[in-house]
Amino acid sequence: MPLLVLALAACATGGEPPPRPHERAFPDGFRPPLSQATGRPVYGWGGARRQPEAAENASPSRTPVLFIHGNTEDATFWDAARRSFREAGWNDDELWAPSYGWASTARFDANDATAVTLDAFVDEVQRYLGGKSGRPIRQFDIVAHSLGVTAVRQWLTQSNRWHQVRSFVAVAGANHGVWTARPDARGPSRTSSFELYRGSPWLAQLNAGGETVGAMRTMTLYDGTGRYDTLFPAEDADSPALAGAVNIAFNREARGWAGGHDHRELASAPATLAVIADFLRAGPEPLPNAAPPTIVRDGDQLHAAPAEARLHCAGDGRDPDRQTPPQATVTLPPGQWLSCYAHSPASGLSSPLARHAAAAGRGSNAALQLNADPAGGPFPQPVTVTLRASDPAALIVYSITGRQPDSGSARYRGPLYLPSPVALTAVAITPDGRRSAPLRLRYDIGLEVDEALHSLQRQLDPTAAADDRGDRPDGD
Repeated sequence: MPLLVLALAACATGGEPPPRPHERAFPDGFRPPLSQATGRPVYGWGGARRQPEAAENASPSRTPVLFIHGNTEDATFWDAARRSFREAGWNDDELWAPSYGWASTARFDANDATAVTLDAFVDEVQRYLGGKSGRPIRQFDIVAHSLGVTAVRQWLTQSNRWHQVRSFVAVAGANHGVWTARPDARGPSRTSSFELYRGSPWLAQLNAGGETVGAMRTMTLYDGTGRYDTLFPAEDADSPALAGAVNIAFNREARGWAGGHDHRELASAPATLAVIADFLRAGPEPLPNAAPPTIVRDGDQLHAAPAEARLHCAGDGRDPDRQTPPQATVTLPPGQWLSCYAHSPASGLSSPLARHAAAAGRGSNAALQLNADPAGGPFPQPVTVTLRASDPAALIVYSITGRQPDSGSARYRGPLYLPSPVALTAVAITPDGRRSAPLRLRYDIGLEVDEALHSLQRQLDPTAAADDRGDRPDGD
């Protein structure tokens, strides 16, 4: 009977099931953005829905926490975490969890699409909490699980918002691949497989500049035994670990108890939630009304402002992290781009990542051109895109979030691997500061194109077999 009632309710609403109770769990005045995956408003929970009795609980008094779920899940995955964090002292305005995608075992979510949704969701949380508290919300803590880990990392890379994350806890993420993802995947869940198979070009792009970037504190938490989390068997046991992070192989390192936590329990068990809360609590809170430091360029020399702030710079295509030594001033070397951020120990805030190179000669008045091959369009399979600037010394940066790329955005290091539909924006920047016009291209990559081609083939030649099974051997 419940199934019949649900079916009739879906018919009564034009084929859409009625909203679940938690889908309306955002406070009045919060404007959920549209999910890039579903085209519907993001649901989930977060914020105080009723005015609390204690004035100090009316707005965030500590860094707000965003909980980002993984594939097949939604915000309810984090209900245990919300209860645990409430008991540990966080208030409702400090706890947020979006449901960003399909929440379905039949259709997995993609990292690239999720990154776009996260960018819009974080903007709205900042707007809402800033208006409620009367002060800018400069930073967040993020706790992510499974696909949420790589999606958050892609969002940070594409949006250059490393400076807005104080602490990042990455639970059981496929940072170096997962055995269930296949490069010959078929069906509506194939995009996440294209992104996360072992040795995928997408992961190579994600990890190329460094696995932890900026002043952000990072901790990974995962199985490590190859037994309890079935997504990461022995040969992938340390796939979730990140270079430069505090890496905790929880089941491998735990002492004094029998058994281990599986993939979902690693983000929901009382023992692991306590470790996560302790890590977030240990991070120093930024000064609430302080302005972030900036990078000041004087000729070919950099310094940070205010005077107590310091620069953290890296070359050779790498991005600086917390271990990069601080410097008062930096002289730009010829022929090399430096990636830098400024950090203020006094305020606890950082500048956005930026890249600089020594200006060669007097510069040029010639317009800087940027081209892409192929130049957008529909594609049935992942596509490799080559970007070329008319000046070979130019830095090329790009974004898939819809933001205008700046010098600290994702760096073009070679042909881009695009496994899912994206709106790509790229810009070329010369050492003397010239910029190309933004190159905006849409790549519509999807199974629908492939199926349409096979359908047309069958109409033109019904006797020809359409091989739409991929490269997987029979019986695999």
